Amino acid sequence: MKLSEAVNKVIELAQKVFGYYDRELPKWHPNYPLVNPDDKEPPPPPEEKELKDFLMSLSEDMIDQVLLLTYLGREGVGIADLAESYEDLKGSFGGPEQVAAFLMHYAPLADDLLDALEELRKHKISVDRLPLKKVKVRKP
Repeated sequence: MKLSEAVNKVIELAQKVFGYYDRELPKWHPNYPLVNPDDKEPPPPPEEKELKDFLMSLSEDMIDQVLLLTYLGREGVGIADLAESYEDLKGSFGGPEQVAAFLMHYAPLADDLLDALEELRKHKISVDRLPLKKVKVRKP
């Protein structure tokens, strides 16, 4: 699977999951956005499990690249720093399970990924050919 396909699937599922909670949480919490500890939570949408299963099916490199793109989308990483930031991010959350858990609960996930794709388009960089290898400069 290409990274672009994976990112588009994550965006689609994340939009459904977080859209569901945007609609349902005010119904379940009378003082929303304040949540009382004794308030009941809405049942999770089926897309939540689908998103988790999908993230867990990705290779370690691919889930790390999805994480990198969320940082690019929220402007925590610049285009010029993709390779270095990718190396820094790899393993910083633990394994793929921890990355998936973070992404599952990261509300602006779809928006940040959409912003990252737009940023890549502006710089004419293919999401499927991210420059993630550091370029070695030859010494004269």
